[in-house]
Amino acid sequence: MAVQGVNLINNGIASPIKSVGNSDEGINFKNLLMDALNNVNTLEQESAKMTEDFIAGRTDDIHSVLIASEKASISLQFIMEVRNKVMEAYQEIMRMQV
Repeated sequence: MAVQGVNLINNGIASPIKSVGNSDEGINFKNLLMDALNNVNTLEQESAKMTEDFIAGRTDDIHSVLIASEKASISLQFIMEVRNKVMEAYQEIMRMQV
């Protein structure tokens, strides 16, 4: 099942990456990163709201609170690693001699 999930992700990402060079046809790299950041922000807000609801006693489902918290944490870690890789690539390009 995990292999199928990875294949589905690769198929979903492959089509926007093909159109990165041509901004008229679809999603460019900037929009892809902005969407990812917005998604992380949304997950963080949902996690905070669910945690607040749990603390206030409006819900007693600790499992969904913890799952939302872990989703937000993992997505933040992922986007930070993407940022680190982009920064490393930029620094490598800047070190190249012309």
